[in-house]
Amino acid sequence: MVRNEVGVIAYPDGRRYAAAVFTRSRPGSDEAPINAAIGAAAARAVSALRA
Repeated sequence: MVRNEVGVIAYPDGRRYAAAVFTRSRPGSDEAPINAAIGAAAARAVSALRA
């Protein structure tokens, strides 16, 4: 199963970043760890941009 998540992260200073994460898993897989990985990947990417 392929899953794509896309969103915009907006900061109080007005900066905005688009984030996209693509995952692949087996049908019926537990979605909780997949969701956690998506959030962690997006957070790391945006943190790297702001550094």
